[in-house]
Amino acid sequence: MQIIEMNSHKISRVLYQWLLLTVELKTGEKFIYRLLEASTFAEFIDSADKDKFYRSHIEANKKFKRIQIFG
Repeated sequence: MQIIEMNSHKISRVLYQWLLLTVELKTGEKFIYRLLEASTFAEFIDSADKDKFYRSHIEANKKFKRIQIFG
């Protein structure tokens, strides 16, 4: 499992393991995304603006199954 702390406006950290991407927002909300390919995670980490990439490529992508975690 990879845990990466983020320096972004909205995202606190991300966890990644076996095509499951967990995004923890600074508001405390957590979402799990079932990704289709591992390259999406690498593109997310390498992107210059992670907030924009998250909104446009992950959150808005209807192919990725999104589950909210309450805790």
